[in-house]
Amino acid sequence: MANKLYEALKYVVKYELKSSIRRYIVLGAFDGILLTLSILLAGVISHIGLTSISLSIYSGIIATAISSTWNALVVELGEKKTELEKIEKQVLKSLKGTIYDYSARIAAALAAIAHGISPFLGLLVLYAYEYSHSTMLSLGVGISSLAVLGLLYGEGIKAKISTMVQLIVAGIITALITLLVIK
Repeated sequence: MANKLYEALKYVVKYELKSSIRRYIVLGAFDGILLTLSILLAGVISHIGLTSISLSIYSGIIATAISSTWNALVVELGEKKTELEKIEKQVLKSLKGTIYDYSARIAAALAAIAHGISPFLGLLVLYAYEYSHSTMLSLGVGISSLAVLGLLYGEGIKAKISTMVQLIVAGIITALITLLVIK
């Protein structure tokens, strides 16, 4: 059993880890950054104390992390089960207990962990504000973080730049809508 798990882990690292984990890190971090930007801007404009803003952000990030973890786990387990069933129909035998079975479960668990941890990257925006008390610096950190996420995602420089621009635009739209709602 241990040998099968080890082989399954090697399979996941070699064939599945790069794209799915990267995708879930980008998705989760994106959620965390936008959540932090919106709560921070709303709190600062409304003259809410930093402790209350921080607590709101932490609780929002925790809820996002839990939601992201469960969503990724449910979706990935379902997808992997469907893929495994298709392969089983092709080879006309059960693959339960094989490297393919274990690798599917490991991949789903790693995707869920990545998606659950990554929203905490949004705390960089909060920490920038706590350190500097500058809303502009916090916005800059948020937009820069979104740019880096965009560059991490996609294949080829054109796709990376396109994704970067899309994520930055989403950050700007989030900030503008937050400002409109608060004013």
